[in-house]
Amino acid sequence: MTDMAESDGWVPMPDDTYVGALGALFKRPGDEGTEIGLSTTERHCNLSGNVHGGVLMTLFDRCAGLLAHAAMPGSPIATASMTVNFTRSVKPGAFIRISGRLRKAGHTAVFADCDAWVGDRLVGTASGLLMRVQDGAHRRSFIGEA
Repeated sequence: MTDMAESDGWVPMPDDTYVGALGALFKRPGDEGTEIGLSTTERHCNLSGNVHGGVLMTLFDRCAGLLAHAAMPGSPIATASMTVNFTRSVKPGAFIRISGRLRKAGHTAVFADCDAWVGDRLVGTASGLLMRVQDGAHRRSFIGEA
């Protein structure tokens, strides 16, 4: 991935959260929004030997989140809803590129669309609603929790 990163404008995107546990993430500005990428390995596979759909879903969520944070800087944001469609399977070793763009941004909500690509093949799409989280919001206990 180093050669691709240097020749195509990809730069490492350090991430010490859950998303970063997927592996080395990359980012570059897109034509209409932003793009992130991940080189997949065998560890990303499901029991069928394809890249697990949850990997793509996580990348969709991160890309949409980056767009939402750019539209509402400094605001805590959470994904309220995301619809994902898988169009093709992805084999390990593929570089997955997620391109995202804002559909609409308001004061409290952002609508984002993302496409997943392996080379020139569309492998999935997603549409998400991300919301500004109320300042001072806190986690509520569930019944039975101490």
